[in-house]
Amino acid sequence: MLDTGVFERRGRNTISASSFYFLIGVCLCWGLGLTVILANHFAKMDLKTNIWMLLGIGLVIPVIGVLISAKSDNAFISFIGYNMVVAPFGFLLAPIANVYSPNVVRDAAMITLLVTGVMGAAGTMFPSVFAKMGGALFVALLGLVTVRLVQCFVPQFDFGWIDYASALIFSLYIGYDMYRANNIGQTADNAVDVSVSLYLDIINLFISILRILGSKK
Repeated sequence: MLDTGVFERRGRNTISASSFYFLIGVCLCWGLGLTVILANHFAKMDLKTNIWMLLGIGLVIPVIGVLISAKSDNAFISFIGYNMVVAPFGFLLAPIANVYSPNVVRDAAMITLLVTGVMGAAGTMFPSVFAKMGGALFVALLGLVTVRLVQCFVPQFDFGWIDYASALIFSLYIGYDMYRANNIGQTADNAVDVSVSLYLDIINLFISILRILGSKK
């Protein structure tokens, strides 16, 4: 929900289209791979956390990373900001993944990759469809965040449908962000910045699918 203005950038292309999308793919593979490695590492450690540690690692550091990536026009600096988003999620996903069996985690990961591929392709092939989704997706995301905050402070409000709604919203956001990526200047720095948004879409989609599959088990 942090508006960084990345997708409003216009300007000349400095790298080819193939290099632009290849760099996005490399950044996503790096980020998701690092998340898995860190999550596995932290899952084996007996960490005692409190709300301030979770807020610092899970909210403050990623927001700083997003801002560094978005405000920089240097691909290397943006990549540092990207890793400041990725690394905390590796820490935060460890206790989440520990709740579920390895089979459920594996299935959630496979479904997430499949949905990501389909929606990413859809965002490229059907731009007119996704061009109209921006406002509706933002309102839906705002509502989702509101419900999640209520659940944090009032746990008895357990809406079973919210995970399905979350999965749908972030699936559509993958397509929408991919559509928007096709309309900005094709530069190395923009490729890294787009990867930040897509990474957050994918991670949130994975968590939603994990909760759905876990509740069924």
